[in-house]
Amino acid sequence: MVTRIEETVDQQIAEHVDYIRGMQERMTALDEKVQLAKEELRELLEAKGANWSDDEGYARLVAEGIRRTYDHKALDELIISDPLRYGWLKDYRKESSVRGGVQVK
Repeated sequence: MVTRIEETVDQQIAEHVDYIRGMQERMTALDEKVQLAKEELRELLEAKGANWSDDEGYARLVAEGIRRTYDHKALDELIISDPLRYGWLKDYRKESSVRGGVQVK
């Protein structure tokens, strides 16, 4: 037998879940609109041949490339344990491809 309190709590949970799902759907729709606007902006920036800025920020093209990061804990340990190997950073480097795009601030 479900108590009145449990029914109320379940109803409140259902309302919150519905609200969150609705917001997630809106966010997805807005994200799609932002991506379309960025595609159009890319074409405009390419036509301009330069970045654009105003008092609030900028719009610029970002080239594809490689992002390099290092495991800072492993580097700290390396400096302490074997300072002569410190130059061999490639052993601790992680690389990931970064896709080009439009950056707006």
